[in-house]
Amino acid sequence: MKKLLAAGLLVPAIFSFSSAQEVIKVKKITVAEEVTEEETKGETREATEEEIKITRQIDIGEILSNLFPEINHIRKGGTANDITVRGFGRDNINVLLDGMRIYGACPNRMDPAVFHMSTRQVKEVQILEGPFDVENQGSLAAAVNLISKDPEKGIGGSVYFTGGYFDYMHGGFEAYGGNDKVKVLVGYSKQFSHPYKSGEGKRITEYANYKPSELDHTSFNIDNVWVKTVINPNDENTIKINYGFDEAKDVLYPYLMMDAVYDRTHRINGEYEIKPLGIKISAYWNFVKHDMQDRWRVSSSGWSRGYMMRTLAKTKTYGAKVVKSWKIGGVNLKTGIDAYLRNWKADNVVMNLDNRGMIPDVDIKNVGAFIKGSKKVNNFIISAGFRIDRTKSEADPNALGTANSTLYSDYYGTNYSLSKTDTYPSGNVVVRYKLDKRSSVYVGFGHTVRVPDPEERYIALAKPMTKPNWVGNPNLKRTKNNEIDAGFEYYAGLFGIKGNIFYSDLTDYVYLYKLTTGPKPAQSYQNIDAHIYGGDITVIGMLTDTVSVEAGAAYQRGKKDSGNYTDSDLAEIPPLKTRLAVKYDNGTVFGQIEGIYAARQGNVDSDLQEQPTKSYYVVNIKSGINAGNRAFIGIGIDNLFDKNYYTHLSYLRNPFSTGTKVPEPGRFVYMNVNYRF
Repeated sequence: MKKLLAAGLLVPAIFSFSSAQEVIKVKKITVAEEVTEEETKGETREATEEEIKITRQIDIGEILSNLFPEINHIRKGGTANDITVRGFGRDNINVLLDGMRIYGACPNRMDPAVFHMSTRQVKEVQILEGPFDVENQGSLAAAVNLISKDPEKGIGGSVYFTGGYFDYMHGGFEAYGGNDKVKVLVGYSKQFSHPYKSGEGKRITEYANYKPSELDHTSFNIDNVWVKTVINPNDENTIKINYGFDEAKDVLYPYLMMDAVYDRTHRINGEYEIKPLGIKISAYWNFVKHDMQDRWRVSSSGWSRGYMMRTLAKTKTYGAKVVKSWKIGGVNLKTGIDAYLRNWKADNVVMNLDNRGMIPDVDIKNVGAFIKGSKKVNNFIISAGFRIDRTKSEADPNALGTANSTLYSDYYGTNYSLSKTDTYPSGNVVVRYKLDKRSSVYVGFGHTVRVPDPEERYIALAKPMTKPNWVGNPNLKRTKNNEIDAGFEYYAGLFGIKGNIFYSDLTDYVYLYKLTTGPKPAQSYQNIDAHIYGGDITVIGMLTDTVSVEAGAAYQRGKKDSGNYTDSDLAEIPPLKTRLAVKYDNGTVFGQIEGIYAARQGNVDSDLQEQPTKSYYVVNIKSGINAGNRAFIGIGIDNLFDKNYYTHLSYLRNPFSTGTKVPEPGRFVYMNVNYRF
């Protein structure tokens, strides 16, 4: 049923917005901006910020992919889009929620970290590209931090409701209240949809092995609840406590062989800031429980228990951090220590095989310390950071079931250990030269390290008959990234241009491959040397008082330098992507037409049976009106010309199968309204 219902529209608006609009600020931080607040105060940042209202984009991953050409989403289904940055994905980028580490429970990343905070909770997204984050362990190639909204003083809130094609609905409310001492924000949102149709008019369930009776099964049904409290006992101290609960039910993933019956997440984090001392103390805990089955697929037919295969997975993470800011001899410093524990366990059943301990109760324990600082010398700003970490990875052999208990010895003999400790430094240095107040050029070098995750080292999945097993590599080494970035920012009046290039030299990069040393072939991981290089550029400007234009492009290329391969191309590297948007905004009426183009990707890894992807071009339009100071009404059409197309990251690569390609949505019309009270 193609209904146009209501809710908050999320469209890019850069220069003006009214208080009636609910906005998310997306800030892309380059290495040139890693300076003190004092140095950046008063600078215009049109090229790195987007003020966006809530639109039909269902999750943050898709929003970021639409805004920034160097960010791409991995399409598994109707929601829960994972992201890559500059061709780096999975644990090669750090995704944080209010600085909190959170990890999905699904071994195939049905529930990536970016999925665990709904769009309605987010106030700001900070994106730091490259190896320049020393405040968090393991930011190999980028760090993405989703920051939640704070409550306001007084009493107020908002209600919103969105509706569109494919029975998509998104509605909920937020309410806040408080005074100078205590403020509280509570919120609830719900998202629901049936399977969307591609540009050729087929439901995405028709591309995979769903039962005929399940082709119109619920695509996702998601509830989010959150509460945030801010306490100011005086002007010098601030306490923040944030709790969120998410439940995603009936989430379909045609990209994979199973779907999520449910995914439940509890998360809590707190922060205490002592302003006169420049000290901030934070702590967090989160828990994710995930049940995926093939009960809606043809493969489950004939099994009285309702499924042929099932994975029940749980992950929990908790940690703490203490940070202090200093200023010594004109140098702005920040120092800190942090620690966290990540636990992951997944039990699997395939046919009659007992694969308890598919992820065998793995603990990752990390302790680290960092120091970073910057100093201005004439027109130069020099900044640097250093970090040291000690990480212990350990799997429990007693957690393994009967089917997978001998997998490690089958493939590695006695030459492996289920416990490994890594100690390693990381750091960076950046030199920025200011041409004027807003314009600059810069060059930076960073060295970062990532320890293999629990799946890469310890997954153990025995499959029936001739199906290949899936076994981790306990002997994997940690990945090192040595990267050079260079770029510029130039502003003249109401126009600006910003560009960046990078070269990333990767040692012991963790990469998928076909293991053949055991009783039958297995999907596994190896260390290889590789490099990824590329760049991006953004141009933005005001044509008139009400009309602005924005254009961007990004390109990256990845190559193998060592390892067991016949094809030197790295897999899952997105092709050239560009974006052009023309916007009208007079403060009351808003309109935008946007074009997104991606080139053909023929640089694919044939060793993993990766296939080329055709180019595509789509046009999106949206408009809205502010009705007074409190209401906003909007309408939009994504994929205006109903193109049938795929992104390059639209199917699962492995050495044995090309997977199911999942097309992007066809024409999607939606209408929405947002009201603040």
